[in-house]
Amino acid sequence: MNIGAKLKELRHKKDSTQEQLAEYLNVSVSAVSQWESEKTYPDITMLIPLANFFDVTVDELLGREPDKEKDISSYYERAKTLSNEGKVWEEVSLWREAVQKYPNYYNYLRMLAYALNATYYCGGDDEEVQKNAQEAINICERILRDCTDSNIRHSAISILVYTYSNARFPFANEEKAVHYALMAPDICSCKELLLEHAYFTENSKNEALAIIHNNRLRLLDLLCIRLYCDINIDNDDDLILACNTALKLWETLVEDGNYLFYHCRIQMIHEILARCYARRQNREATLKALRAALYHAEKYDSLPPGELHYTSKFISAATTNTASIFKNYTETNVECVRKTVLRNEFDFLRNDPEFIKLLG
Repeated sequence: MNIGAKLKELRHKKDSTQEQLAEYLNVSVSAVSQWESEKTYPDITMLIPLANFFDVTVDELLGREPDKEKDISSYYERAKTLSNEGKVWEEVSLWREAVQKYPNYYNYLRMLAYALNATYYCGGDDEEVQKNAQEAINICERILRDCTDSNIRHSAISILVYTYSNARFPFANEEKAVHYALMAPDICSCKELLLEHAYFTENSKNEALAIIHNNRLRLLDLLCIRLYCDINIDNDDDLILACNTALKLWETLVEDGNYLFYHCRIQMIHEILARCYARRQNREATLKALRAALYHAEKYDSLPPGELHYTSKFISAATTNTASIFKNYTETNVECVRKTVLRNEFDFLRNDPEFIKLLG
């Protein structure tokens, strides 16, 4: 549609005369008449005042009406691909672009804060990583000040707690970390647990079961991570005990070994065990742990695309979707294991034929 016809349409919709429009814009009635008849066009400086007068965007004024919902969803699709490939810095750039276009769209701000925070785990320049963390703090504090969406607010709170409690940052602040942590809901009031009860009809039985089984996986994951990341662990004996305990718990819940996404967690546990045994120069135990780490890394790397179903009895209704997996590294998991053995702890095995064969 041409701009003259659009101006006339908008003016009629607003029930305004050419004289009224001319008065508000401080132009002549003749100018308005010539715009609508396409004899002349508004000066570029008049586009924003015209758009604001009619309460439309400049794009709409010019007859360009993009599908905003489609445009917004396109950012999520592109970000999902970048996250899945571990391209964190590219994701930061994408969300910066999105926020510049939609400056007060809080979900975009939340995603930018997440991406900025993730650069800490990507081995970037310390000064830039700290700058990103400070920007994430500023974004999240703005969200808490202005946004009313509880889900977005809770995400902002978690980012603030993790950032302020990171002792490696010069602006780490325990008082602020505790302040924001106390703003979060109690564990028994989180949506995951409440949804187990919210679905109570016969028709929603499958939805409830899927949530329960997914919760079992997530809660066990949280428990196991806290076992081998316990701040009280200060020696390899305790760390080995914690890792082996975590493995037993996983083997109990996932009795058929079909870990799907959680192969990466089992891989991590075996990597920790390999480092512990390597520090003791225990050849057999180190090689055994490395074999297990590589096995689970290969299983994780070979997961097919799309939604996958767990098969163990107590989690059979749970699913994972490889397209939604977030990574903060670009390597395959097998490459990550091979990078681990570059550490000095494994020097005693450098010339060991089995070690060389194992790592290719």
